[in-house]
Amino acid sequence: MSENKKNEVKKVKIKLPRIKGAEDQVFVSVNNYTCIIKRGEEVVVPVFVKEVLDHQEEMLAKIEQFEAGAARG
Repeated sequence: MSENKKNEVKKVKIKLPRIKGAEDQVFVSVNNYTCIIKRGEEVVVPVFVKEVLDHQEEMLAKIEQFEAGAARG
């Protein structure tokens, strides 16, 4: 396998939804890689960026569940 193939990072297309009241851009930082993703536009990012964003969504959903349970008593 060539050196270039070893260092290639798989990339995926994503499109972050526009959310009323949310920032127009999302900052993501993973190790030494940083990017700013504009909401509402399709972009190509390394797969690890998508994984970070997916994990964020999972954690936000868990927070909502926890807060809803705490509000009920």
